[in-house]
Amino acid sequence: MTLLNIADMLSDILDLQDVYAGIIDGNLDKCIGVYNAKTSKPQRICIGGKACTKTLEKHISVLIHWTDTPTQAEIKAQSVLDILSDIRQHKADGFMVKYLECKEPVSVGRDERGVCEYVIEATVYYERNE
Repeated sequence: MTLLNIADMLSDILDLQDVYAGIIDGNLDKCIGVYNAKTSKPQRICIGGKACTKTLEKHISVLIHWTDTPTQAEIKAQSVLDILSDIRQHKADGFMVKYLECKEPVSVGRDERGVCEYVIEATVYYERNE
């Protein structure tokens, strides 16, 4: 599963066109970016090897880049968290996303244009493609 698969899934679920993989359009006042998490974790493989491993994990960061109003940005970040936390058994680009384990949104301040930004760290649990 790639960042693009996840960005496409979030675009569909959030009903938002401006969801990007690995980058955002800093000229927009409202968009979301999906990135690989800054910290890496060991890949979890079952004792029998990859063939016996049904569920895989992808660690991501979701950047909510949302208006110059802190309250609106926080409300949007909380809304995104609520939606992500409710994902169960979602088919996305040939992958079955079982669920997402999310941390609370964290404010990372404003960008150079004054747009407020929040980050949600998450782990995507999904079934591997055969």
